[in-house]
Amino acid sequence: MGDLDRLLAAFNADDLCRPDASQPNFIDLVRAVAAIGGVQDLPYSPNVDAIGDRIGQPEHLVFVLVDGLGSHHFEELADDSWLRTHLSSDIQSVFPPTTGAAVTSMATGLWPAEHGAVGWWTYLTQIRETACILPFVRHRDGTPLLDAGIIPDDAFGSAPIMGRMSWDTAVSQPASIIDSAYSTWFGDGARTIPYDRYGEAAEAIAARIRDAERPTFTYWYTPAVDHQSHENGAASTEARTALTEVDEGLAYLADELTGLDARIVVTADHGHRDAGSRFPIEGDDPLCAFLRTPPSGDMRIGFYHLQDGARLPFSHEFHDRFGEHFALITTQQLDDLRLLGPDPLAPETRRRVGDFTSLALDDSVMRYTGGSDGDHFMHQRSHHSGLSHREMTIPLVIG
Repeated sequence: MGDLDRLLAAFNADDLCRPDASQPNFIDLVRAVAAIGGVQDLPYSPNVDAIGDRIGQPEHLVFVLVDGLGSHHFEELADDSWLRTHLSSDIQSVFPPTTGAAVTSMATGLWPAEHGAVGWWTYLTQIRETACILPFVRHRDGTPLLDAGIIPDDAFGSAPIMGRMSWDTAVSQPASIIDSAYSTWFGDGARTIPYDRYGEAAEAIAARIRDAERPTFTYWYTPAVDHQSHENGAASTEARTALTEVDEGLAYLADELTGLDARIVVTADHGHRDAGSRFPIEGDDPLCAFLRTPPSGDMRIGFYHLQDGARLPFSHEFHDRFGEHFALITTQQLDDLRLLGPDPLAPETRRRVGDFTSLALDDSVMRYTGGSDGDHFMHQRSHHSGLSHREMTIPLVIG
């Protein structure tokens, strides 16, 4: 059985989750929220309208992205928790379900096939090598992309949604990242609300809304659940504690907004799946001899730009070593399957994904360790970016 057939069989058996734009999904939610905030130039669908109807037309909207909060995490919540009490439905994440892809979709309202941020490590044609897309640095040595002459508009090809909203906008993020190049681009002129504690963020957001003279949109991002899931496992005590703290912070915010025409919408960029087999690809790995540039992508999806004439030897090398755990498909097959969105790959995205894509068939992870971040990610307990239901299924919470 060829790799494409193996992948299709896994979809048919429901062992893996096939991305399906006809199902309610993260992009539908982003576009519904954008429409409420006055953005009129994004495509709409029945699912966008349905989600928009559930949210309603509040005067103030707080959109909370809890990084790493898969629907599976709700098993750890008490029945009377704020998140579980206000759970509206499950929706499907974008693929790959990873922060770089999803947050860029949040910023632009576009599928990864369109905006081209296809993993934590994304190949950029402008520099002919891989970037760590959210830190916005060159992977090889950590040089800021701004120093290499690359600005976010060059990398993503679309103006952010927040700058197109008619409402008063704000971004609340941890103080450590709120002034980064990516965050500055994402907010596109929005007011910034840095925080170190959830209560601090909730108080500032509530005060902003109470003092507002016109409708407001506030984006609140928290990475704690994702961080603890990575470091200690998705079902770890540390991840449960982080989840409880997020829930308490949201309940506090909701209490502070009592009596105001405000709505809180919560979702995630992806879920988590603990790592099984681990395959580090070091800088001198024989696989790299067939490549024009080191592998890019993420922990459960890889993209490969081949040297001329390397198609067959690369395929044989990959299958011999990793074929039990990963499917290897061509870029045309990736495009035909519409895994990165319902429309064909944009020309720039096609250049970024190269010639082949590897997709995890199980809980295995694979990463090129020759960049500036070394083998750090290989030691983490849990990961995402794969096609499992745990990684692809995220909550939609409306309160």
